[in-house]
Amino acid sequence: MVLRRATRWTLLAPVCIAAAVASAPARAQEEPPDWPAPPPDEYSDTDPSALTDFRPALDPHGAWVADPTYGTAWTPDPNEVGAGFQPYDTGGQWDYVNGEYSWVSDFEWGWVCFHYGRWAWSAGRWLWIPGREYAAAWVEWRVGDEGWAYLGWEPMPPAWIWSGGVPVALGFAPPEPWTFAGWGELFGPGLASRASTGQAAAPMLGHSRPYVPAQPSVVAAPSRRLLTHGPPLASLGLDATRIAHAPASAREARARQLAHASSAVALGAHAPVTSAARLVPRRATAVSPGARPAGGYEPRGRGRR
Repeated sequence: MVLRRATRWTLLAPVCIAAAVASAPARAQEEPPDWPAPPPDEYSDTDPSALTDFRPALDPHGAWVADPTYGTAWTPDPNEVGAGFQPYDTGGQWDYVNGEYSWVSDFEWGWVCFHYGRWAWSAGRWLWIPGREYAAAWVEWRVGDEGWAYLGWEPMPPAWIWSGGVPVALGFAPPEPWTFAGWGELFGPGLASRASTGQAAAPMLGHSRPYVPAQPSVVAAPSRRLLTHGPPLASLGLDATRIAHAPASAREARARQLAHASSAVALGAHAPVTSAARLVPRRATAVSPGARPAGGYEPRGRGRR
């Protein structure tokens, strides 16, 4: 199947969006659970150091904003990323490291925002919501049905925002764009020229299903990071020894070092808090059924490819 690439944007499954948005009021009223305590030597995603440890790397390349929906967030300079920027889609490539799909960004600041925190679309721009737990890539996956040799991914929606330095439960899952690529086109530079997103990816979305990785029977510290693990390469007919790996990067190494307190503190980062954070219930006005959440991803154009 060959799909033509047009501009960028759109790919929200209408049914999924309607369901997520319609359930927002009820979810906004739920008592948020305790955020899981991190394993020894690691940070919780809602550790307050997320607001400060990455500023030196981000400040020269964008701006911090107080968004009415997503609170304290950072947005990249549009002159650096270009008008068609989309997280985990443009300006980077997939690598496969230690059995995980790892996003290697071309942007100087990408080692922060694609291994920590979450992304959300608001008021015509992408916002990065600070987080302090490391992942090879904060995405969720879809695998193609039989006869559809595609793999899809979307930025994992944020579950919290920052307000006054405190993590606050978001209360709804913002819609995020899906990107799909053929199994044999996943790795190597120039992924955006081979992948499909927006309306062009709608057929793949309709012929795919969520990939749920197997979880260990005993989990010391439950984490959404488990959901970021994509399907094994062998299940896609790929040989891990023959894929095109991204060049070694000092920035990627630094991202991994900052994941562990023992090495992060030595690099000037703050030590993690000693207790698990509890998300504060959000008091903002609930989203009306059938309405798009404020700041939700707005489709633009006809997609790409």
